[in-house]
Parts: sequence; structure tokens; C-alpha cells
Amino acid sequence: MINPTWLDTFITLVETGNFTRTAEQRFMTQPGVSQHLKKLEEACQCELVIRLGKGIQLTEQGQRVYHYAKEQQEKEQDFIASLKFDAPFEGKCVVACSGAIAQRIYPALLALQKQHSALNIHVEVAPRRTILSGIANNTLELGIVTNQPESEDIHSEYLGEEALGLILPRSLPDALAAQVPGLSENAQGFISGSGSGSGSGSGSGSVAKVASVSGKAKSKTDDGRTIEAVIKHLGLINHPDAMHYLQRYFNDCGEAELANVNPNKLTHTGYINQLSQILLPVSEGLGYTVLPTSTLDFVSFADKLTVYKAKNEVTEPLYSVQTPHSALPARYQVVKQAITQVLG
Repeated sequence: MINPTWLDTFITLVETGNFTRTAEQRFMTQPGVSQHLKKLEEACQCELVIRLGKGIQLTEQGQRVYHYAKEQQEKEQDFIASLKFDAPFEGKCVVACSGAIAQRIYPALLALQKQHSALNIHVEVAPRRTILSGIANNTLELGIVTNQPESEDIHSEYLGEEALGLILPRSLPDALAAQVPGLSENAQGFISGSGSGSGSGSGSGSVAKVASVSGKAKSKTDDGRTIEAVIKHLGLINHPDAMHYLQRYFNDCGEAELANVNPNKLTHTGYINQLSQILLPVSEGLGYTVLPTSTLDFVSFADKLTVYKAKNEVTEPLYSVQTPHSALPARYQVVKQAITQVLG
């Protein structure tokens, strides 16, 4: 690598055309200027100037070195200027979150990007452990996770709650209905509700089309035995977050029988790791699953699904996560504000 100090001295020498004036501008002695030129010529292995009395004339190689030195100088100036640049509506932002959260926040982020075209927003769908690892290792700047992380390497801020639902096929198979007391009318007790808007963090829109257990059907399941029989007969449509969601749901839903069910011992009737497809086998009567209820806003067959209305609403807290050692660039603050409006 060519010494940048020699290059700076050479630029001044070319632009002044004189060793004395170069020494004055560089606060050097004239022999010092000559020494820099000599070292630069040795590094380039060629003669760069021809001395003409007190002036100079560039060789062809000298002209090339001068243009190279000017380019390096301009690049350095641009780089220094870029370090001071922190526009709120320009630049790349990467946000890592679960698939369910991505579905909720992405429309708002697209609207933000449409409003400010210089923003370049990337949404990375990743599991919680990957997001936290990326923040701790400084390979990610902003993430959204469930449950507050306990680490000094991660700064977290509460965003809101995400409602979890035990999602069943709206019409249960005849064979199952016959086996489960209280469901002889092929699950007609699972009647349409008025939506899930009462839950903090839950979705809206098409969620209003899904059913919830209420009224007469609820009285049949006050002891939890009926819903326990349903899930054991249907089988679980498994997915990457299913065990975590199930354990949380069983612990917090207030159904005594479900609280004693071990999720790891449940029968599985399918597995898929794409969020957009998890509810498809459920809608066809092939099983049940537990997901954030907001996912129902994004499927076209929500009317074929029902959300069981447990005694207690089950939610998970959502947190934004970032490194604790530095503030996010201004553009991330804008993105974070848009996310908070959706999830808060």
C-alpha cells in the first residue's frame, strides 16, 4: 500500500508546481518534500517528475499517480462525509422477526417504503434464538422476539402482546364427533363469534369470520374434558414453534385438563415449516394447531377454522431487541415507530 502522506505531498507538489510552496503549504522543509517524492518514486518504481529549475514537469507515470492520488483523496472525503450521514428516510434497514410478526408488520413497512422510496427495508424471518444471536454478535441491528431476553448483550423494549389461539377445523369429522360426548352434532357447538378483537395483540378483518367456543358449547367444556378429547383425537399439525406455543397455551388458558397435558406426548398428524400453509391441513379437518390468532387475517379459508375460547386469554409479550452499546441510526427509529404502531 502506498503511503497516503507521500501521495498528499505529491498532490500539493503537482498543484503548486514548486517545492518551496509545497513545503510552506504542507508545513514541511523543502528537503522533506524531496524525501517524500523520492520514497513515492521508489514505491512506484518509476520517475514521476522532471525537475526544471524551481519547477517540475510530470512524466506519464507521474500523471497516472496524480490522478490515482486525487481519486483516493476524494474517496476518503466521501467516506468521512458518509460517517456523518444519518438521514431518517434513506438507507437499508433489516428487521428480523417470526413469520407471524412479519405478516403483521410488513404491510406497514411497505407503506413506509412507498412513502420514502430511498428507504430499503428487508424483513428476515428467523427463529428467536437466531435473532438474539444476531443482535449479540452485531450482525443484526433490530429484531422482534417473544418474551424478554435475559442478557446484558441485548437491549429490549416492550412492544405489545400477541394473542395465541388453539385453532381447530370448524367442522369436525363425523367419526370424531361420535366419539366425543357433547359433539354429536358434528361440532355445531363451535359457533361463529364476533371476532377476536377483544384480545390484545390479536388481528382483525378476516379473523371475525372464524368461530369461537361459547354459549352452550362452552358449558360442555367447562371441565376441559371435551376439548382435551378433541385434540387427542384430531392430532397436532406440528410446526417449528408448536411445542413452545402449546406449552404456553396449556399453562395459561385456565383449562385444568389441558394444564396436565404433556405437549411432547401428543399425537402428530402432520408437520410443515411454512407459516402460510400451517392452517391448511387444519381447515381440511386433519388436525389442530396453536398459532398467533393474527395469522387468520392472512388466509383465505378462515371461515373453515374455529378458535377455541378458553377460560383465559393467552398472550405472549413482544419485545424489540437491539445492541445496548449504541443508538440505532435514524432510519431504524422511523421503522421501529411504524412497527410499534402495529404491535402496540
